Amino acid sequence: MKTASLIDALRRLPRFVGYVIRNFPLARAALLLTLVLLTLEYAVFSLMIPMSSGVTLGNGGGTVLRFWSTFAARLGLQPIQATWLWLFLMLFALRTVLGLVHVLLTNWLAKQVHRHLSERTFHRVLIDEPMTQIYRRSIGYYITLAGDDTFRAGTIINTVSQALATLMSALAGFALLYVFSPLAFWATVAFLAACAVLVGFGFRALVRINARSIALSREASTAYVEALNGLRSIRSMGSEVFFLRSYATQITGYVRLLFEIDAVKAAVKFMPAVLALLAGVWIVWPGTERSGAITASFFVALTVLLVRLFVALGATMNLVSVLLMDVRAATDIDELIGGESATQDDMPTASPLHEIELRQVEYGYRPGHKVLDGLDFTFRAGRTVAIVGPSGSGKSTLADLLLGLIRPDHGLVLVDGVPGGAALLRRQVILVEQQARIFSTSVRENLLLGQERSDEVLWNALRLVDLEGHVRALPGGLSAPFEYQGANLSGGQRQRLGIARALVRAPQVLILDEATGALDGRTRDLVVANLRTFMRDGILVFITHEESLAAAADVVLSLAATVPQTDSEPVQQVSA
Repeated sequence: MKTASLIDALRRLPRFVGYVIRNFPLARAALLLTLVLLTLEYAVFSLMIPMSSGVTLGNGGGTVLRFWSTFAARLGLQPIQATWLWLFLMLFALRTVLGLVHVLLTNWLAKQVHRHLSERTFHRVLIDEPMTQIYRRSIGYYITLAGDDTFRAGTIINTVSQALATLMSALAGFALLYVFSPLAFWATVAFLAACAVLVGFGFRALVRINARSIALSREASTAYVEALNGLRSIRSMGSEVFFLRSYATQITGYVRLLFEIDAVKAAVKFMPAVLALLAGVWIVWPGTERSGAITASFFVALTVLLVRLFVALGATMNLVSVLLMDVRAATDIDELIGGESATQDDMPTASPLHEIELRQVEYGYRPGHKVLDGLDFTFRAGRTVAIVGPSGSGKSTLADLLLGLIRPDHGLVLVDGVPGGAALLRRQVILVEQQARIFSTSVRENLLLGQERSDEVLWNALRLVDLEGHVRALPGGLSAPFEYQGANLSGGQRQRLGIARALVRAPQVLILDEATGALDGRTRDLVVANLRTFMRDGILVFITHEESLAAAADVVLSLAATVPQTDSEPVQQVSA
């Protein structure tokens, strides 16, 4: 992460913390408990002064000693060492118990924030994230975002709370150190100023290593998922060792970077305390004038104060380093879940759709390269349209535009004369891909995918794609389970199941993107005839390389190619 990006992420941190506080009452309770712990921390620290036998009412610790003497008198106790020790142990025990409650509370809060952000992120990716962004980003980006990033973002409020507690504890330690010994205070300040340089280098290294680890994590996640999706091809090509070595290299580098992060964090946390203790060894070296000027009781009290101070400072630095790494995750999630929603209601779903008009539509995946350029075409209800053209001519891109998955760079997509938003198009347009996605569940659930339809509707859809007999022969019929990715189905059966899934939804526009390529000629002709009958009042679109499908269409839209005219209307010739 570059410095500018880090600064921008830190600027967004208060907004993210505010979001958590507004949406999670537990966050407010955690912050209140943090203040209570800070008060107890200060009280425990301050008892170090009366516990030191060298402190009297007449020196720098008089104010603190008077306070605790008055407090002890109200409890009916004598202002003696035994009282200070008893109060110290009592308050320390209370602080420890409340600290445990605080840890449990903040950990539970972190898990709830993680759950909430995971749900919001998944919702955004499934429904609102522009397909253009999804195409440009790797699958590893989204896997990391929904997993590791939401976990890190969930811990931010915990980290902020702990960092505030340890920082205030350190400040209380500084105040008490000044009261105890101004000389020791200024010596400590000078020492910490020198340590700040070392810590600064550590933080810079931490940010740099963390950015590399994130990139490697996403690369490894992408490689893992792509290997799973292409397992059949990998095994058929004998490429298992290649993919194993590639993944092993990525994950080894990732783990090495994780260790480097932990090493830097540990150094930032403990190095100041180690250097301070070494300085103490030098100061009290036996036989020197320095050692003779320091009493044992003074040194013990000073050592306890300094150790507690440096532990608090070390913990603060460690938490800040964690925050520097996690704040980027919160920034990515904030950009994702806070983006523009594509699911606004445009029109009621009940209106019959008559036409979709593309008016001077342009679209490109990168600047200077237009896949579609000035496309004018109208899809009318009651007609079957075949979209043909060579690979890369924009056929699937056109399907994404009709689905509302992407927006044109220029031009309009009009539904019955009204600009069609994503929500409207998704409600009325259904796409069947070449490779139908089959899920490891029952036939019924594969057809419904969350919809509510009667079994009669499901059987009718299966009948239209010539799958009714096959499903009825399965043990359990509609309740029969499919294996992973529909391994117990042929390629043609998977394609027909995908078409049946679309028919269950009774779309007004049905797009088949090479979705009949695995069917034999007889089955394809039967399915196409049934589809034309089923969609007689809607719009049926075939994206195809098959001449027979193009010949059967009412209108042919040719992208960067010329095909025979198949209707009385002129064939639309468009250069992509």
